[in-house]
Amino acid sequence: MHLPIIGSVYVNENRIFNSVVIPVSSDLGKHVKRLHFGPAGKPVGFKGRVEDVPKALSEMGLDALEVQQVRNINIKEEQAKKIREEAKKYKIILSVHGPYAVNLSSGKDEIIKNSMDRLLRVLKIAELMGAYVVVFHPGYYKDLGKEESLKKAIKVLLDIEEEAKSLGIKRVKLGAETTGKKTQLGDLDEVISMAQETDIVIPVIDFAHLHARMGGGFTKKKEYDEVLDKLEEHVSDKIKRLHIHFSKIEYTDKGEKRHHTFGSGYGPTFHPLSEALLERGIEAVIISESPVLEKDALRMKEISERIAFKKYKNKKDLMKLE
Repeated sequence: MHLPIIGSVYVNENRIFNSVVIPVSSDLGKHVKRLHFGPAGKPVGFKGRVEDVPKALSEMGLDALEVQQVRNINIKEEQAKKIREEAKKYKIILSVHGPYAVNLSSGKDEIIKNSMDRLLRVLKIAELMGAYVVVFHPGYYKDLGKEESLKKAIKVLLDIEEEAKSLGIKRVKLGAETTGKKTQLGDLDEVISMAQETDIVIPVIDFAHLHARMGGGFTKKKEYDEVLDKLEEHVSDKIKRLHIHFSKIEYTDKGEKRHHTFGSGYGPTFHPLSEALLERGIEAVIISESPVLEKDALRMKEISERIAFKKYKNKKDLMKLE
C-alpha cells in the first residue's frame, strides 16, 4: 500500500506512525530530528557504569541507548532509577534488549515458564528505567512448526500481558524483533501478527536480520518502502515511534552469520532506509548493532543529515559513507 500522492505531497490521512505530511520537494532538515540514533549497549571501550552512558552519548551527539540485558538481568531497581534520571537529564531515549534465553514457542512448559519470568523481570526494570520498549526474540520453530509456533507465542504473550498489568507495568511495551535465522520465529508477518493480537507487543524491525533471512535485497528504497507500507497497513495504530536495529551483516542460506561494520562491503544499504523514513516523517529510534557500536550510529546520523540537508552530489557520495 503506497501513500497516495496529490501534486507533490504525500497524503497521510491517519497520521501513520505519528508521522507528518511532507512535501516531496521540501527541505527535510527539520524531519531529521525525528530520527534518533544510538548503540546497543555501552560504547566500545567505555569503562564507566551504565548510568554514566547517557552523558557520554550526549557528548558524542547521540540521543538513544538500548540497554543490554541479554545474558543476565543484572540492573537493580535503584540503578534503573538512576539511569532514568541521567537519560532524562541528557535527553536520551531509552530501550532495553531482554534476555536471549527466551522461547515462547517451546513445547516444554518449564521453558515457557522461565521465558515468561525473564520477560516480566526485565519489563519491571525497564518500567523503572523509563524505557519505552523491551526488545526480545520470540522463539523457534523446532518443537511445533511454523504455524503452531506463532499461535503458541501469541497465547504466551497474552498471558504475559495480563501478568504485567497485575504488576502495574503500564508504559513499557514488548518489542518482537524480526529474527535473522530461518529456524527462528520472527519473520515480518509473524512480528506483525504478534502486535495485532496483543496490546503489549509492538514490532521491532531489524533490517540486517531481514536482509539475511531473505537472502539479501535491502539495497533500494522500494524494498524499505514495502516493509514500511506493510507496517502502516496492519499496525499503524500500534506504533508511535518505530524501533529499528541496523548494521551490515554476513549471511548464509540458513540466515545471519555475523554482524559487520559500515565499510565492510556487506549489506544492507542504509541510505535508502533513511530516505524512506525522512520522506514519510516517521519518528524512529535506530540502534546500531555494528561491532563498532557508536561509530556506526554516528555514521548513520551523518548519512541522514546529508540527505536531509542535501549535502551530497549524488548517491555515490552516500555510498562512500557505507
